[in-house]
Amino acid sequence: MKDLNSSGDSLSLSQEEANKGNDSKFSSLYVRTISGAAFVLLFITIISLGHLYCLGLLLCLQALITRELFHLARRTANMRKIDEMKELPGFRFQQWYIFTVACFYMYGRLLHEILVVEVTSSNFSPTSSAKIFISGLYVVLKRHMLITYCLYVIGFVMSVLSLKKGKYMYQFGQYSWTITIILFVLVQTSFFVSNIFEGLIWFVLPCTLVIVNDIMAYFAGKMFGRTPLIKLSPKKTWEGFIGGAALTMLLSIPLSELLSNFEWMTCSRTSFAKEKLECRHMNAFEPKLYHLSDFIPSLVMHLFGHADLGDLGSAKLSSMDYAFVAKPIIMHGISLAFFASSIAPFGGFFASGVKRALKIKDFGDSIPGHGGLTDRMDCQCVMGVFAYVYFNNFVKNPTPTISYILDKVLLLDAESQLALFTRLGYILAGQDLLPPSAVTELNKMPVALQK
Repeated sequence: MKDLNSSGDSLSLSQEEANKGNDSKFSSLYVRTISGAAFVLLFITIISLGHLYCLGLLLCLQALITRELFHLARRTANMRKIDEMKELPGFRFQQWYIFTVACFYMYGRLLHEILVVEVTSSNFSPTSSAKIFISGLYVVLKRHMLITYCLYVIGFVMSVLSLKKGKYMYQFGQYSWTITIILFVLVQTSFFVSNIFEGLIWFVLPCTLVIVNDIMAYFAGKMFGRTPLIKLSPKKTWEGFIGGAALTMLLSIPLSELLSNFEWMTCSRTSFAKEKLECRHMNAFEPKLYHLSDFIPSLVMHLFGHADLGDLGSAKLSSMDYAFVAKPIIMHGISLAFFASSIAPFGGFFASGVKRALKIKDFGDSIPGHGGLTDRMDCQCVMGVFAYVYFNNFVKNPTPTISYILDKVLLLDAESQLALFTRLGYILAGQDLLPPSAVTELNKMPVALQK
C-alpha cells in the first residue's frame, strides 16, 4: 500500500510540474506576443509621423543598444557600477564621448547634403543670431572631417591620461568593447539615415522584411524543422531557414506593392521642412516591361547564343523569353528579401556566438519576453548596410541634385562663388528666366567676376 501511495504521489507531483511548465510556456508566449505587438505598433506610429521621427527613433535605438552593451561589458568584467565610479571617475563619460564623436561623423556625412540645402534656403530669418548660426554651420559643414579628427584626438588623449595602475586590463578591455560596439552597431545602422531621407520605403521595407523572415522561419521551423542548421543556434533548422526565405520572398511582392502606393513613403526628403518632398526616384515605382532573359546572366545568354542548338533548340529558347509588366520596386523587394533571409540571419548567429561565449541568455531585458534591444536588432545591423549599398548601386538616379551641387560650391572660395553666381545669372538671363533688371545688377559686378 505504501508503494502504491508513494507512486501515486510522485505521479501527481509530476503532473503538477507538467501543468506548471505548460502554464509557464503559455504565460511566456502571452508576454512575448503583447510586448512584440506593442513594439510593432510603436514602430508603425513613428513611421506614420514622418522622416524626422524615424531619424529620432534610429538615434534612440542606437543609444539604448549601446547603453545595454556598455552595461553588459561591465558585468562580464565583474565590475559593479558603484565601484567603477569610485575607482575610475569619468570613465563612462569617455565611452559616451567616443560614441558621440562617432555619431557626429556618421550623421554629418550622411546628412551633409540635406544640411547644405537647409542653411541655403530662405527659411532662415536675417536676424543676427540666425546669421551666427548659419556661419557656424557653414564652418562645420566645410570642415566636418577636420573637426571630427580634432574631437577624436581629444578623446584619445583623454583616454590615455585616464589610465590607472592596476586597472589597465579592465580599461583596455572596455575600450575594446567600445570600438566593437561602435563598428557593429552604430556604423552599420547609421546607413539607414541616408535611406530614410531618400524615401521612407528604403528604410521601412528592409526592416520589415527582416521581421517577416524571423516570423516565417520560426513557423516553418516549428512545422517542418528536422535538420539542424548551425551549432551556434541549435533550434535553427534548414527547413525553417529555407521555408522562411521562400515565404519572405513571396510576401515581399504584396508588401512592396502596398508601400509603393504612398507618396510620403516613396518620395525623398530634401530638407528638414515638412513639406519638402521631392519624388526623384519615381522610375522605381512606375510599371515597366520585363523579359525573363533580363534576369539570366549575360554570360549564359552569350554561351547559348553561340551554341549549336538547332532550329528546335533556338525556338525553345525564344519561347522561354517570357515578357511581363511589373513595378521595379517589386524586383527590388525580392532582392532585399533574398538578402534578409539568407545573409542577415548571420547577424543573429554572430550574436548567438557572443552570448554563448559570455554564457548569457540575452543581452538585456528591456523588452519583456524578448530579451534586450540588441537581441531584436542584430539582423537589422547587417541589413542596414546592404540596403544602403543596394540603393546607391541599383536604384539611385545618377543625375546630380541641387544639394550635391551646393555641397561642391561650398568648397570654393568667396571670389569663385561670386564668379559662379554671376555666370549662372547670365545663363539664366539668356534663357529669359530672369527679368532685365537682374541683368543690370549683374553688370554692376566687378569685371573680373564677369569673365
